[in-house]
Amino acid sequence: MKKNLVKLLAVFLAGFITISGCGASDAQEGENTETTENENAGSDENSGPDAEAAADTGEANGEVSQTEESDDTQAQDESIENENSTDSSDDIPAPSTTPDSAADIPAPSITPSSAEVATPESVRPTAEELLQGERKSLVGIIIDATKYSVSVQAPSGECYYLTIPDTGVSGNLNYITIGQIATLTYVGVLDDTALLVGISDSSLITGIYVEEYAFAIKIINAVKAMDVMALADLTNFPVFLDNGTIHNAVNTRKDFENIPSEDIFSEVLVERIVNYNLFDLTYTDAGFVLGGNGTPNITFDVDDEGILGIIGINSVDPATIDTEK
Repeated sequence: MKKNLVKLLAVFLAGFITISGCGASDAQEGENTETTENENAGSDENSGPDAEAAADTGEANGEVSQTEESDDTQAQDESIENENSTDSSDDIPAPSTTPDSAADIPAPSITPSSAEVATPESVRPTAEELLQGERKSLVGIIIDATKYSVSVQAPSGECYYLTIPDTGVSGNLNYITIGQIATLTYVGVLDDTALLVGISDSSLITGIYVEEYAFAIKIINAVKAMDVMALADLTNFPVFLDNGTIHNAVNTRKDFENIPSEDIFSEVLVERIVNYNLFDLTYTDAGFVLGGNGTPNITFDVDDEGILGIIGINSVDPATIDTEK
């Protein structure tokens, strides 16, 4: 029993001692906390005026810095404006020292129009002026003649048109014959202002008669017009026709006229015959070959009755023959 009481007393004393120790520690910590707060408060009170002064000083310094930057920027702007004003003043031309500056400005050049002043090239000389010029001569075959003009083909193959003036022509125009080789006297420029002033027979001999040249010219005109009827008038039937499709004789005029024009007048035939040089016309074993050797060409000759007529027409394109080969 006593032992139990002693144990209880010991436990009670131990608990009391523990409680007392805890309270002392808390009290000391409370005192330390109050001391720290008092020190901080004192520090805040002491530093308050200094901090406010420092803040005021910083704001003043900031304002001064901003003022200085503003002054520097304004000074730079003024410097740029001064430079610009200097440049713009340099661009302004100095006033003329000439008493009358308008006299320095050149007057505009006024070029007269071609309608007002004609150039020498555009002035066509009159017949009277041409007749006063140099007389020249040309030998050629008469391919056409009217009351007002004469057309002639020169040995070069070129064809020229000469106008007959109102003053007339020396020589007998009534005896001009198509196919005739003649010497023509003219003034002016061939193919432009040539006037025929004289005509006479030529001593040039080609071996071809006037009638044969004249017949060849009729064929050329019919081919140029692509006139089947006119070509039929110049043909002695039967006539041999080769156009690449037809390769045989056409016996009658009616059969010939029923053939489409394009099957007779091929492009190559028309081009070759129309541009043919009559001075190249010769007689061969086949007859007179208008167009020369090779294709295309038209051959004519006299029949048993002595009448000139076409006996063969070859309108095949040589390029087609080469392709077929």
